[in-house]
Parts: sequence; structure tokens; C-alpha cells
Amino acid sequence: MNRNICLAAFAVGLAVVGWVGAGYAGNSPLALAMTLVIAAVYGTGAVEMLRFHQATATLARALAAIPDNLAHLGEWLGAVHPSLQNPVRLRVEGERIGLPGPAITPYLVGLLVLLGMLGTFLGMVVTLNGAVLALEHTTDLHTIRGALAAPIKGLGFAFGTSVAGVAASAMLGLISALCRRERLRAGQTLDSRIATDL
Repeated sequence: MNRNICLAAFAVGLAVVGWVGAGYAGNSPLALAMTLVIAAVYGTGAVEMLRFHQATATLARALAAIPDNLAHLGEWLGAVHPSLQNPVRLRVEGERIGLPGPAITPYLVGLLVLLGMLGTFLGMVVTLNGAVLALEHTTDLHTIRGALAAPIKGLGFAFGTSVAGVAASAMLGLISALCRRERLRAGQTLDSRIATDL
């Protein structure tokens, strides 16, 4: 269930970023570049969360398949992802150590919003520079109106990077929360198994 929700959230975030990027294709290379950076950061976070989920799944499977006559803990730990083997071993030995969380995704969630805002600010600077140039080079009201039309239309495009950044951040944050909850449940199952089978 969590996996399907995570996949749906990733698809929604990717669709929004792709939609914004498609709107910039051929119109604004700067905004397109910022949208591609947002997509790359979003993809990096999604890959980390996929690996995080896979590691948690190995722990859940190993906990569901503890043999009745477990002779050596190392044999059973071989089925657990290497990133979790040492923390699980320490927990089984009685130490109160937490299972590791995602390393960079919490940072990337905030970074996506900031990248979207940066793209918007850059778009606004370009738009305002275009407006200044239009005002400086003519005194005819009709020509000024025509010259300001293009920069003002560009202002509407400038806010698209914020839409991409916020959407990607929200979806990556949701995926992270779901995967962390899954890891927490696996940790609770581990604690109950430590008290009985391990």
C-alpha cells in the first residue's frame, strides 16, 4: 500500500515538474534550466527513498522469516540490507540505537522550495530588466505598451519554477514521511521479536 502511494506521489511530482518544464521549452532557457535542476534534485531524493524503502523491506522480510532454531545471529542478519545490519545487531544485543533515517532527502525537500524561489527571482530580474530597457529607449506611449507586453508576459512564466519546486518538495516530503513510517513499524516489529524470538 505504502509503495503504491509513494509511486503515485512521485508520478504527480514528476508530472508537475514536466508540465512546467514543457511550458518553458523554447520560451525561456533560464527557467527551463532551473526546472531541470529541480527535476534532478527531485530524482536524487526519489532514488534515495527507493533505496531506503528497499532496505526496510529486507528487514521486514527477515523479521517475518526468523527460523525457530536460530543458532547464530549473523546467519539471520545476512538477509538484512547491509546498511541495517549493524544497527539491528546492536539492538538485538541490548543497545537502544535507532535505525538510520534518510541522509539527504530531508535537506532536499527544503532545497526544492528554495530552487523554485530562486528560479522565480531570476525570472523577475530578467523581466524587470526587459521593462527598464523598454522604458529607456522610447517615449511614445503606444511603443512603450508594446515593448512592455513581452516582459510582463515573461513575469507569468517566472512563477512556474516556484510551482515546480513546491510540488516536487511536497511530493518528496510525502514519500519521505511514508518511508520513515514504514521504517518505524519495522523497528517496532524488531523490538517485539527481540523480546521473543531473538
